[in-house]
Amino acid sequence: MSQNSRQNRKREPRPKLDKQGVKNLVLFILKIALTCALAIGIPYGIYMYYQHQVSQGRFVPHSISIHGNVRLNDKTILDASGLQMDGVNLFEADVRTIASSIETLPWVKKATVKIDLPDAVDITIEEHEALGIVNDGQLYVVNPDGQVIKPWTPEDMLMAPIVSTGRAVDTQAAEIVRAFDLAQNVAKRGFPHKIQEVHYDNATGYTLFTETSEIRLGYDRFDERISRLLVIDDELARRHVAAAYILLDGDSSLDRIVVKPLVKEPKSETASADATGTAKTEENKHGDAT
Repeated sequence: MSQNSRQNRKREPRPKLDKQGVKNLVLFILKIALTCALAIGIPYGIYMYYQHQVSQGRFVPHSISIHGNVRLNDKTILDASGLQMDGVNLFEADVRTIASSIETLPWVKKATVKIDLPDAVDITIEEHEALGIVNDGQLYVVNPDGQVIKPWTPEDMLMAPIVSTGRAVDTQAAEIVRAFDLAQNVAKRGFPHKIQEVHYDNATGYTLFTETSEIRLGYDRFDERISRLLVIDDELARRHVAAAYILLDGDSSLDRIVVKPLVKEPKSETASADATGTAKTEENKHGDAT
């Protein structure tokens, strides 16, 4: 095709925007600009407002309520929570982290933390229930499942009986619970002497210790063995005799029982021996003088 023919070709007219089209375009651009402004401005405004509130101390915990604690005082719980440390911001605080920190304390079974913005915190404590003291070479406080709560300290103020075991406490949970149940059952059945210790041993079973007596009950059939213990104790009381030990752990026959009375040396014999010794001393003295 020649150059002249290309020049002579009809040129198509360019489209022209009318006034309405211009108006629509301007409105569209304004909408985009407004959307962008809002998308940037609103978060920025919120951020600036938040920074202002923080600078004014609005999210610092000012009201902290603690409920349910008996063995632990409020200060101990507050120290563990970290809520009184500098720079604490309740808006950014994680309640689960705070609760986990509190649950590291002895006696705390579960902690529940609620935050009421801007500055209030509510802490609810569920403490472990103590079953008693266990001795495996070291004293521990255990819960009703036989699990260790904490090492025992004099401040815990827990009473007898103590359960002792020849193995580590964390391997004897079931035996420990049964030992405490056994002591409680003996007391409920009317045994008049205080059980000071219950010992469990894999070889001999369960043994009760009172102030004066060792009472072996073996591994099983405890109700029957306790019934025989009560009969024996009544007979010993009738005779005004204390037992050094009572063996009720026979497996072949529950009626095979061994009782050894506790024999105390009479005071009169002791006094007589003292007098004899004094007399011999005097004789020696006189002999030496002679």
